[in-house]
Amino acid sequence: MVFCFLDNVFSQGNLSYRKMLLDPKSASLYVGANGNLFKLWAYNINETIDGLYARVELSVSDRVNEECRQMGHIECVNGIRLLFLTEDRQTLLVCSSNAIKPQLHEFDAKALQQRTFPENVIGICSPDPHMNTTAIYVEWGNPGNIPSFYSGIRTGLSLDNHLIYRPPLMLDNKEIYSSVRTIYTDSKWLNGINFLIEKPQFVASLSSGNYVYFFFREVALEHGNYDRVIYSRVARLCKMDVGGKIVLRQVWTSFVKARLNCSIPSQFPFYFDHIQSVYSVEDSSDTLIYATLTASDILFGGSAVCIFSLNAINQLFDQGVFMEISTSSSSWTITAPEDIPVYRPGSCSPNSADIPDGDLHFAKSHLLMADAVSGATLLALPNELFTHIVVDVVGDSIYVVFVYSHHSRTLHKFIHWNGITEPRSKLLITYSLSTPLPAFSITILPGEFLYFSDEQMVSQYSLAQCKSYTTCAKCAIDPYCSWNSARSLCYKRNTDHSSAIGWVSVGPEDNNKCAASIKRISMKAYQGDALHLICDSLPTLWKFNDEIIQSSTQKVFTMAGGMVLFNVSSLDNGVYECSSNDDVVVLYDIEIDETECAQPTTLAQFQSTYREWCRKFSNYKLSIDRWQRWYDRNVCALYESKRYR
Repeated sequence: MVFCFLDNVFSQGNLSYRKMLLDPKSASLYVGANGNLFKLWAYNINETIDGLYARVELSVSDRVNEECRQMGHIECVNGIRLLFLTEDRQTLLVCSSNAIKPQLHEFDAKALQQRTFPENVIGICSPDPHMNTTAIYVEWGNPGNIPSFYSGIRTGLSLDNHLIYRPPLMLDNKEIYSSVRTIYTDSKWLNGINFLIEKPQFVASLSSGNYVYFFFREVALEHGNYDRVIYSRVARLCKMDVGGKIVLRQVWTSFVKARLNCSIPSQFPFYFDHIQSVYSVEDSSDTLIYATLTASDILFGGSAVCIFSLNAINQLFDQGVFMEISTSSSSWTITAPEDIPVYRPGSCSPNSADIPDGDLHFAKSHLLMADAVSGATLLALPNELFTHIVVDVVGDSIYVVFVYSHHSRTLHKFIHWNGITEPRSKLLITYSLSTPLPAFSITILPGEFLYFSDEQMVSQYSLAQCKSYTTCAKCAIDPYCSWNSARSLCYKRNTDHSSAIGWVSVGPEDNNKCAASIKRISMKAYQGDALHLICDSLPTLWKFNDEIIQSSTQKVFTMAGGMVLFNVSSLDNGVYECSSNDDVVVLYDIEIDETECAQPTTLAQFQSTYREWCRKFSNYKLSIDRWQRWYDRNVCALYESKRYR
């Protein structure tokens, strides 16, 4: 683990900087905090000159503040919960808590000037900052092409109404389409009506094509009422859905859901069932879904990063089989394909109000797919809680993935290639971050910077961090870095480095170029000498003539990764190899002069002979001292015995 070098820090006090939104085109980083909205310059978040920096304060009225206090709340601030940027990048939409009555604000994205009076809203963001909710703003594809929010949220005074919800579609202050939601009183939709079990935890939402997707975790109803197993889910619904005419009125007619399978394959697979975060990347023919998931017991199982294909998700919803249950006391079974009606659950209809009631009754009770969406596990680490993930696309379909671990406050950086068909990955490095506080949010400026927000500040880090590497093998494989052979140093990669002499930049599976850059040191010693072999990399593995070295009294490993050889002899002749994470760091060619009892002819031989004489004299002196102590004790004992006779 190495220290991650910090570039800049922004802070205006302990304001709980919970939300961040980055616009790469304008290089603007929007930061939402308690009572404040900031616009920062992405290349230097400390810069506060006009045009690059803006700030707006959001207050709570005395009346709302009093209501909040009377309800027993301690924190009655206007905390920002969600940030959205319209497609033209001219308007910033902000949903804030307003103590206990959430509001929607509309700002000019450049100057942060408020365009309209704040509007009180229900079902878009939660007043509780600790509530796991998600929302997305969709401008196209909705009924009448009216822009709208889609949210996964819990509502009601006791927060018992867990919903996937779209508010009424308005045009010129007139309701054109009614709101649509899931049925919160039916556990087959979202399992959480029993107050004894964990409520659904919404993690992320995504818009693609005709659909909106939600990622969440819930208690798996298919495991029965007595087995509290939590599954990660993906749900899909159609943007054009307006609900049924009578059956499923103001309720989604296209809602379907499936399990997300993130596991370590084996005869008895180990599952990571608690989804924590999601990041999507557009590929040439697919959308890649990167997700962090944890095991039910973090201390035992840890966390993993899995990748899912949106094409595979759609294929399952469009062609997979459903599960059904006839009564609450019966078991779940697979629905026969011939029982599926003309309107298949999950399908999009030009007008969902025209779907026959019989088909809607079927859709209402057939929401769960029998099969799971399989994901590929890219990284799995024990004793870790992965809570945030961001991805950068570099070069020819190489994905650099950054994963934040909540417990250890560390950042894991690895690369992924070969897409979703035959995914490959390699952990590059693990960073220790400078802040001791847990991160609220993480975002990325592609190719440039990574940003963390916490209770006290926003931190800015360079993606490259090339100074952290001390070997060619580790440096050259990092898509942001290149190795300079002449200086044996790692620098930020430049486009010219690929063809310039003396620079080494390699792909994820082509590391042979670094063979010539491996440091090789020749050392000559004499019998009885001690040698310190330095290896500036952790963790390390030492080999002697291709055999792994075990620690002993003669071969001792140092805390810095090196090794000390004591009292060397002819048996220690050979090649010593130090490697770290399968990459060779340094080679030592050790030659032991076997000349014994001969008159020294060189200064080095004389010094070695002198050291050997000193060592033997020291051992002789130690033996004499021990003998003297034993002699003195025996004399004293003999004297005492004569006194008492």
